[in-house]
Amino acid sequence: MKPVLPKIILTGASGFVGRHFIEYFKNDYIIYALARKNQQRARVPIHKNVKWILIDIADENSLSKEIQNISSNGPIDFVVHLAGFYNFDNKPDPEYERTNVLGTELILKYSKKLNPKRFLFSSSVAACNFPKQGGAIDEKTSVDADFPYAVTKRKAEQLVKDYSKYFPCSIIRFAAVFSDWCEYGPLYMFLQTWFSRSWNSRILGGKGESAVPYIHQKCLNQLLEIILNKTDSLPQIDTYIASPNGSTSHLELYNTGTKLFYGKQKPSFNMPKLISRIGVRILYYLGKMIGKPPFERPWMTDYIDLKLDIDANYTMDTLGWSPKPRRLIERRLLYLIEHMRTLPIEWHTKNQVALKAKTSDRPNLLISNCLTEHQNDIVDEIFAKIFYNKDKELFIHYQHMNADYLIWYLNLIFNLIITSVRTGNRLSLVNYAHSLAVMRKREGFMVSEVTNALQIISETIINKLINQPDLKKFEGLLRDTIGLSTQIMVDEVQDIFESNTII
Repeated sequence: MKPVLPKIILTGASGFVGRHFIEYFKNDYIIYALARKNQQRARVPIHKNVKWILIDIADENSLSKEIQNISSNGPIDFVVHLAGFYNFDNKPDPEYERTNVLGTELILKYSKKLNPKRFLFSSSVAACNFPKQGGAIDEKTSVDADFPYAVTKRKAEQLVKDYSKYFPCSIIRFAAVFSDWCEYGPLYMFLQTWFSRSWNSRILGGKGESAVPYIHQKCLNQLLEIILNKTDSLPQIDTYIASPNGSTSHLELYNTGTKLFYGKQKPSFNMPKLISRIGVRILYYLGKMIGKPPFERPWMTDYIDLKLDIDANYTMDTLGWSPKPRRLIERRLLYLIEHMRTLPIEWHTKNQVALKAKTSDRPNLLISNCLTEHQNDIVDEIFAKIFYNKDKELFIHYQHMNADYLIWYLNLIFNLIITSVRTGNRLSLVNYAHSLAVMRKREGFMVSEVTNALQIISETIINKLINQPDLKKFEGLLRDTIGLSTQIMVDEVQDIFESNTII
């Protein structure tokens, strides 16, 4: 008899940390992966233990229903809350409050009903103010920075502490998380610049002493694994730091990186703070004028030569964990650079995804929710166009069907389309089209009847959705998501009807 695997609800499953979490834990846990992107767009492979749920955690109605569905399959052991919003523009945005505060509050609220063994919350050391020279951030440091992301992380941490009276909670403040492919936006931009022929390839702001801590995603997952395994012996509420001690400066990265890339260390040119601030502002606003702003934002110059040093000794002693020396950023740069050199297309693809600011746009989620909301109306409209079509020859066999059966059949296809939108996987539509074509051919249907019906289904859905206020700007994606999916079904039907044998 196979052992029953423990269950985890994971939010933020489509993000960088979430994707690596799934890869690391998928064989040992049943993971209910909550995300705004569908599984295909998130580049998370299908796995028997991963249950992908397309959802906006700040939508209480949807969250309530999904949590109820999840809990009907048995108790949940852990909730790992990774979902969060961040934008490199560092400007106020309603999505900070909506996702980082309201989303966290709702996840906590429904976790109370699940009574998990532990709730793990991802925060960030970057939400703390930089320490004074010679000082360091530790587990007791307040989340006291005043930019929008930090403010909402402070509120979210307090919510976690408030709910810890109902179930055990752990707050984990992450350093800058990277992989062997980099996948951390600022570091990617540094490497791109330093190893280019650009005029600024050797320029470092100030003395080059700007420094933050980095943690490899595998070390982070090992820390999370220890928390999960040791949950019974850990405090009801505690804060940990996922980071090595100290920090790594731009100058250290530049010196190590150029030596690895060029075979010798290249001298850097240090740009004084004042000139750096003026230069970044000029380049940024010129870039905005032509619609191509650079990655460097004016606010970033406020941190020139500041060090976000870390003291994570409490975490290391309490959990018996420390980052592996071979996975520290200084040693791992070799792997990043080799991937950049040998697999440049994959390198750029992975990092461009990581570089893009998280957005409140969630087209697949919006499309699937809209399909569900308007299903009855759309199916009724499709039914009328087929069953009561004045051209009797166009749908002769469909019009001789029992009306209730035809509505059932249309709902079946409609639900398959919703599933395809949610998962990004069209295979179920292709398989159904194959079976449908075999059945209809045996029943004496003409191929045009079946393909015309599929086209009407597609056109009716698209026309309904593009008139919804939230979906107008996604017309291209709608035609791709619904239109191309239908075209695949039409092609499969035509292939079967043209074949000489029926299996």
